Amino acid sequence: MALITQVLFRLNGGTNTALYSPSRNPDMNVKEDTMYKGITTTQAYGGKIYTNERFGKQLEWELSYTNLSEADKGKLEALINQATVKGRKGFFQFSTDNGSNYYNVRFVDDNLSFTQTAYSIYSVSFKIRQEVA
Repeated sequence: MALITQVLFRLNGGTNTALYSPSRNPDMNVKEDTMYKGITTTQAYGGKIYTNERFGKQLEWELSYTNLSEADKGKLEALINQATVKGRKGFFQFSTDNGSNYYNVRFVDDNLSFTQTAYSIYSVSFKIRQEVA
């Protein structure tokens, strides 16, 4: 996994990352998985295995934020509640390298659950999955 320099979120085709990107990066325990769920295998009676690839590699990230301010919490809530995103219905764009490369991603779950850890301080964890072209 490449080093995360700065995480940015933006709507599909948009350029404004300030509306949806927290002012701080996620915690250092970012998990990145590579999945090949688009490949199915079938074994014939004689033992020969056949594969069918509907789509190839798909990336998934698990991000955790602790010590989020009220403003940063609002940015993530605005992203998941955005009319074009609506939970996991639509996709948005995600960058791990300060905007050099963007991935089209969706939330894996329909909601974000924030935990208040102190006055006006929150934590949240969520997964996003790459949209297959």
